[in-house]
Amino acid sequence: METYRRFLAGGDAAEEIAHQAAPLEGIALAAAETAIEESIGQRVGLERDMQAALRRAIEQLEAGLVIVDGGAERSVESGRIDITARDSDGATVVIELKAGAAWQAAVAQILTYMGDVVLEEPDAVVRGILVASTFDKKAVAAARMAPSLSLKAYSVKFQFADASV
Repeated sequence: METYRRFLAGGDAAEEIAHQAAPLEGIALAAAETAIEESIGQRVGLERDMQAALRRAIEQLEAGLVIVDGGAERSVESGRIDITARDSDGATVVIELKAGAAWQAAVAQILTYMGDVVLEEPDAVVRGILVASTFDKKAVAAARMAPSLSLKAYSVKFQFADASV
């Protein structure tokens, strides 16, 4: 309580108390930054793992898809497309992967990538597939207005077997 009164009184005491508290704020900020970095790192790592798995078995997403990006993300003006494929009808398919839920911004992101591909390939039919574990209501509503975009929910099923010893 005395510390609080000194702080309210202002002057040198207030500066001293604020200075003493600064390292604690730094620790909290550093911990928060670390947690955010770990979360982003995990999400990025999971998206890379998803991308690698899907590249090995693209037909699980949709029959007839063939990857046409040479095994690397395609760079377009607005960013990097996770996977570019061609479907059995010859349409270019932009595939965007999200680890976890997809929000309205993810729909805007893939539509932007699709728009870039249309500029690069003016004669191509372009469509998109957004892959996520779930989709919020706004993402579903936005995608409803883009018939060339489909939403695909993924799930993971673990299988376990006894290890031989």
